[in-house]
Amino acid sequence: MAKQVSLPPKLDTAAAAALRTELENASGDSIAFDAAQVEQLGAACLEMLLSAVVLWRKNGQTVSFENVSQTMADDLGRFGLTPDRLAGYAA
Repeated sequence: MAKQVSLPPKLDTAAAAALRTELENASGDSIAFDAAQVEQLGAACLEMLLSAVVLWRKNGQTVSFENVSQTMADDLGRFGLTPDRLAGYAA
């Protein structure tokens, strides 16, 4: 079963340290991000999420994004991504 992580409303530079801690705590488990509350997605947190997807997939675990808010989907679109492409990202 995937570890559930609720993403905060603001995923900006100030939220990056807390997101890093969440990722460290989930290390070794598949992870499911609940993105229902996301109102802002910045580049620093997006970079962390992309890195997590690559690392988790490399280690044979899955990453999913559930309940993605329309705002997060719109912000991902500005970066040329969709929630599905983010979850399936591999470098």
